[in-house]
Amino acid sequence: MRLSIVRGGGLAGVARRTELQSDALPEDAARTLEAHASAGVLPAAADPSSPSPDEMLYEVCVERTEGTTTARYTDATLPEEVRALIAWADGRPERTDALEG
Repeated sequence: MRLSIVRGGGLAGVARRTELQSDALPEDAARTLEAHASAGVLPAAADPSSPSPDEMLYEVCVERTEGTTTARYTDATLPEEVRALIAWADGRPERTDALEG
């Protein structure tokens, strides 16, 4: 499984991608990632087509062999469980970060 988080907007307008591969994680962390994804941590997102100026935008994608789930949010529509998943992924040393071009 692969978790991909793209954040953009805000004052700087810079987009950043964070990725986390379950096969790069210790077994317990891979189970935690799977639990987040299996618990339906990506609920239906509100349409972020008209965010407020300088509001952050988020695209969260979970890729599995069964398929891909993608949801888009703004700061205002980001659910707490997705915010927690993002914070958890940001805390993992196995993650990769890159600026989006």
